[in-house]
Amino acid sequence: MALDNLISVSFTPQELDQIDSALSTITKVMEDKAVNLTPDQRQQYGRVRYAMEVWIQKANSYMAQNTQLVPGFVDYEEHKKDLAAHNALNPRIDRMQTVLQMLLDTNLLLGTDLYNNSLAFYRSLKASTQSNAAGASAIYHDLKQQFPNTTLNRVAKEKDSNANS
Repeated sequence: MALDNLISVSFTPQELDQIDSALSTITKVMEDKAVNLTPDQRQQYGRVRYAMEVWIQKANSYMAQNTQLVPGFVDYEEHKKDLAAHNALNPRIDRMQTVLQMLLDTNLLLGTDLYNNSLAFYRSLKASTQSNAAGASAIYHDLKQQFPNTTLNRVAKEKDSNANS
């Protein structure tokens, strides 16, 4: 039974260099500007996206038109700077999320192809081991360590331990 090849893709060294170069450029630009939060810190702060964006823009417009109403503890100049940076990052984050999802989806299909082919090889090795094909047994026993808790492996271990007793 032939396995479905879900994806067939390859990258030239030049393409990988282009990807690495683009990622290096982004990293270099962001390294002195970005922060790295812990998972707990990420949960501590609310995400401002989509529906809240309109409200923030509206509040900013009111602040700009009514500076006398902005409380003294709100640094409006810093607020404008934050808003400009936030607005500048949003479309880039969207683009990066799209690219990241493309990479994740491609890698998912590649991994599925690799797993299915490896599993087919493993199952074939099992049959080869049962028919005493040269070299198959050692490879099969090495690879079956990936599946220590399967019923077949537990039965095989019990047989081995009973045979050694």
